[in-house]
Parts: sequence; C-alpha cells; structure tokens
Amino acid sequence: MLLRANLFLAVLATVSAAFKHPKPRAIAPRDDSPIDPGLLDLVSQRARDSSLKSWELGTLSEAFLEIDWPQVSVFGERGVPPPRGATGKNNVSTVLELANYAIAIRPKGTLTLFVDGAVGDPASLGVAVLLANWTQASRPDEAGNNYNTPLRQQMDYLLNGAPRTDDGAISHRSERVQLWSDFIYMAPPFIAYYGALNQPNVNQSLLTEAYTQIKLYRNYLFDDDPGLWRHITMGNFQDDGHWSTGNGWVSAGIMRVLCTINQTTAGYQPELVAAQRDLQNWATEIVNNIWTFQQDDGSLFDYADQSDSFSDSSSTALMASVTFRLASLPAILRGPQNDLDPADRPAIDSSSLASLIKLKQSSIDAAVRARDCIRSRISTNDGWLDQVVDPYAWGNQGSQSPEAQSFVLLMEAAWRGWRSYLDSTTSSSSSSSQDGPTTIAVTGTSGAKTTSTVTQEVTVTLASSGGTTVETQMPQQATTTTKHSVKTSSVASSSATVSAGGSNRGGKVCRRKVKTKHSEL
Repeated sequence: MLLRANLFLAVLATVSAAFKHPKPRAIAPRDDSPIDPGLLDLVSQRARDSSLKSWELGTLSEAFLEIDWPQVSVFGERGVPPPRGATGKNNVSTVLELANYAIAIRPKGTLTLFVDGAVGDPASLGVAVLLANWTQASRPDEAGNNYNTPLRQQMDYLLNGAPRTDDGAISHRSERVQLWSDFIYMAPPFIAYYGALNQPNVNQSLLTEAYTQIKLYRNYLFDDDPGLWRHITMGNFQDDGHWSTGNGWVSAGIMRVLCTINQTTAGYQPELVAAQRDLQNWATEIVNNIWTFQQDDGSLFDYADQSDSFSDSSSTALMASVTFRLASLPAILRGPQNDLDPADRPAIDSSSLASLIKLKQSSIDAAVRARDCIRSRISTNDGWLDQVVDPYAWGNQGSQSPEAQSFVLLMEAAWRGWRSYLDSTTSSSSSSSQDGPTTIAVTGTSGAKTTSTVTQEVTVTLASSGGTTVETQMPQQATTTTKHSVKTSSVASSSATVSAGGSNRGGKVCRRKVKTKHSEL
C-alpha cells in the first residue's frame, strides 16, 4: 500500500562516527507474535497501581494513549487534533482517568499540574489534561471540571516562571538551574501539543519553543563520542555518564515533538521543516549509537558504555520503542489531516537543510532482539518487568519500576505500528519489508509538493504551510505574551494535590522576568 505523508523527514545520510567497540553478535530468532494480551493487562495494571510521581503518571498516560488509543496519539492518523468527542473507539478513557486524577489532587493556587519540586516532570501530564480539555470529558461526578486554568498556569510557569540558563534553556529543577536529559520527554511534547491543537490556527511560536528547548539541551548534554547524551549538568551535582534511560527519555520525547509538528499546517513553514529534520537526526543518532553497546542477551547496560554497570530492562524497552517508531516514520509523517492547497505551501530550499542520518538496519535488528529480551523478563505471574534500574536512584538496580512498566507498553505500541507499516508495504515490495526507512531525499524546491522516494517504495510528500504565529482558539482560553516571543493560547486545566515526594530528578539561577497579560477569549 502506498503511504502518503505531507512532510518528508525520515532517514538519509550516515552516522559518520566510527565506534570502537561494536562487537559482532548473532541475531537472535525473531518472535513476531504480539505479547499476550492477558500479560499486557498485568503489565498495565502494575503500572497503574504503582505510578504515583508526576513523571510516572505522565509517562503512563502517554503509554495508555499509544497502546489503547493509537490513532489518537501523535503517531496516529487522528492525533493532531484528536476527535472533539471522546466516544466510541476514541474515548481515551484510560488517559482521561489519569488526567482527572491529577486534577482532583492538585492543590488550589499551584502553578504546575503536579507538586513535586521539578519544573519538567509535572508538564508530562499536560498532554493528558489537554485531551481532557479538548474533549471536555469529565466523569459524571466531575461535570464542569475546569481544565483550562491549570493548563494555562502550567504553561505560563514553564515559559515565564521557571529558572533558565542564560541562553534560555528551561531548568528541569525548580530550586536551581539544572538540566536533566529526562526533561526532553516531560516538557517539550506538552509545549508542542499545546500549540498544535487548533488546526489550522496553530501557535507556531510554541512549536518553535519546543524545538528550541531540545536544541539548547542538546548543546549542553550531547557528547560527540560516543554520540549519546549525558544525564545531568549544572546545579549542585552532575551526572556525566551516558545513562541509557536518559537517552531513551530524550529520543522518545524528540519523536513526540517531531510528529506533533509534522501534523500541523505550520509544519510546512521552512523553519519548521528544518526543525523536523534536526529532530529526526537527533533521535536517529542516539538510536544508532546506543545499540552498538547492546549485549548478547539483547539488553543495554544501565549506563550504555559502562560494562561494569548492570543489565537494565527499563532503558532497553524504551529504546526499542523509539527504534520501532523511527523504522515506521514514512507511515507516521503524514502531515496535517486537512491538507493545504499546494499553492499555499512556501517553497523549501533543500540546500538549506541538514543531511538526514540513516537509520541502520542493525539498529532495527537490535530493537527486535531487545523486545525478545524484554518479553523473557516479564513475570507471567504478576506482570512485573525484571532487572530494572531503580527509578529513584539511577545508579542502582531495583526490583520494580513504575516507569519500566509503561516502557513495556510504549514498546509494544511502537512494535505494533512498525509491524502494521511493514505489512502495508509488503504488498508493494516484499523484498524491502525488513529494511526500515533508509532514504528520503528532497528532490525539488518548487514550494508546492516535493516527492521523495524511500527504499521501501513508499512515497513521502514534502510540503510547506503558510501562516505565522496565530492565536489558538479554545474554550476559555487566554493569551500569554513573553519576552521569548512565545505566545501561548491556553487550553485546559485541572486541580490536584499530590504527595510532594518529588523527584529529586534536581549555576546561577537566571530567572527571566516577563510581563504577562491574560485576555479571556
């Protein structure tokens, strides 16, 4: 089946770094069967029972969205914007349950969606609460839930209240400027989704802000050798190791921002086309590089390049999920649901874009082996994933991990999407069904459409869109103007109180004081 995509982006060029220690290893037999639904239910139930911290609940809400309601996630055909009514097969009930829970326990007067001492982590719940606001889907006993105010407060705090570095990177911690790789999964996807919902009146400045935060963080945390991200910098302590879960947080967050931008009409703008290319490259470089450290059993070490650390199932599952998403990008990068007239798409000069990095076949093979490893480590008795890092002390091995349970769900959701993509391309070219996306090159700059060719014989169309920063129009919205030229149209909200046992997921504090004004629409 020929798959259509309104933006290009997949994977071209090459990863130029030569790795010192990719050791040859036999490819394990592939198990192409889905994980047993009953076992997945156990995994899901353990995740729901144990997730208490803000990032755990935020990650679980995204996992539920991708595994239970895939078409409504940013990787699905109806992701941006989702259907207005949360009914039938798109009722997103498991996601809304978590959103309403966060609202219910949120203390009045709180600036974030969750109270835990972090800047980034509470924002991880933002997409779930945005969905609740978009669908206005309160439980019957919570009719009239006000999602908009808490969402507006959360966004305003991120953009105007949180400490930043001198060059504008938002701190992951609230009490000091400190940058954590974890941040990339928590805040930028929320910022991008917030700006993307009202098609075609997209808030382009928020899409740009999500990209800019990732770029700034990469400047601080990326190491050219071995081509991975360090965990923590600045503040009162640092972690210079290449924590595998941290690299998973980064690459998974990047993929969500990439696919959010791609499904907006603003995604056609030349600057956002270039941003999408960067995002894809940054996710691909992590994936290609981290799998060179894969062990014979399919797992990754807790710190990818430190053989004296332990085998970690958590990061292995998360990195597998990212790899499967990258491998099916031609099916995911489809552009907005309501396409623009070709005449309205700005011209794109391909010479101004960075060369795309090729997703290696060996990386896809590694993800398949990783999934087999994860399947073997899930207890069939209770659904817990074994051999996981302690999520509260990332240098130690733990016994149970709420986020690891969510990673299993994310992995299986991404695997399903990849298998569906392969099945759809097999009818066109059975010989290339295992190759993954390898090349998508811009072949023209006409400004209308530029068709690119993928080795899997999938046609990806490149286009561009009109419009600059436009205020989104949502129920009970407000507009916030900042010095960073980011206009936020607020969307939804909630109230919540959470055990303040925050994530100590942790310079000079550079607070940028910005005048804000709210005008109810």
